[in-house]
Amino acid sequence: CESGEHMPDKKKYVEEMVRVLKPGGTLVIATWCQRHAPPELTAEEKGKLQFLYDEWAHPYFISIKDYCALAEGTGAMTEIDMDDWTKQTIVSWRHSIWAGVYDPLPVFTRPKIYYKTLRDIICLERMQRAFAVGLMQYGMIKGVKKAE
Repeated sequence: CESGEHMPDKKKYVEEMVRVLKPGGTLVIATWCQRHAPPELTAEEKGKLQFLYDEWAHPYFISIKDYCALAEGTGAMTEIDMDDWTKQTIVSWRHSIWAGVYDPLPVFTRPKIYYKTLRDIICLERMQRAFAVGLMQYGMIKGVKKAE
């Protein structure tokens, strides 16, 4: 599932996926994550994250390790593993930015859409920078539900 960044209650999100997963089934979560603390986030880092929360209406991000802890906390999962796929996904951020820049159709046909596209370009650039400095990570979390 790739939706964790949108969920206001990460614990409930993980618990519900585990609940509906058949015994022996594999759960895979791919999601935007913030870096793990400690060290605690600085005021500057918190400000950068707040910009992303506000612009894209995300409630908050958690770390890859925090997702693993939530999966473990259900008591129903085994073989829990995690990885940071930032390196494999970061190139797509630049592509998304340039795809928005190079498509002039919204400028001439729907100016309000162009404004939203421009805002998204700025957000994508800010997100790409957050990934580049390690504030954000693209988390891959997997686990297997215990057989009954």
